[in-house]
Amino acid sequence: MKRRGISPVIAVLLLIVIAVAAAILTYVWISGYVGTLQAQAGAQQLQERIKIDGVEISGGKITGVYVRNIGDVEVTIDAVYVLDTSGNILGATIGVGATITAAGASHITSVSSPTLQEGHTYIVKVVTTRGTEVTYQFTYRA
Repeated sequence: MKRRGISPVIAVLLLIVIAVAAAILTYVWISGYVGTLQAQAGAQQLQERIKIDGVEISGGKITGVYVRNIGDVEVTIDAVYVLDTSGNILGATIGVGATITAAGASHITSVSSPTLQEGHTYIVKVVTTRGTEVTYQFTYRA
């Protein structure tokens, strides 16, 4: 009985087709992955980033909040909240409207604050018009 196998020419052609298909799939996967990384990096650069540097206290009440813009875009402060450690709102100032330029700072003085109690911990939350939130926690010592 004569056994016949795949001719060497057909075997070489099949290997070339498999190698080209693998190269195309690898190229498509890598180009999609790199595109995703570039899109994420671009979006991250344009995000709002703010930081609360501290709070000003006078007469047992919060009279000011120092906010710094550490991002690359201008931000507008929409609200300032004073919370207890359980997350209950003790005071809120809505519609602040303070605009902070990129890499700028602001001292927000229109803060609705309860009378602070000695030894209690409070959280100040600042929210921008785009929804970025940042918190600052402190314990009041008279």
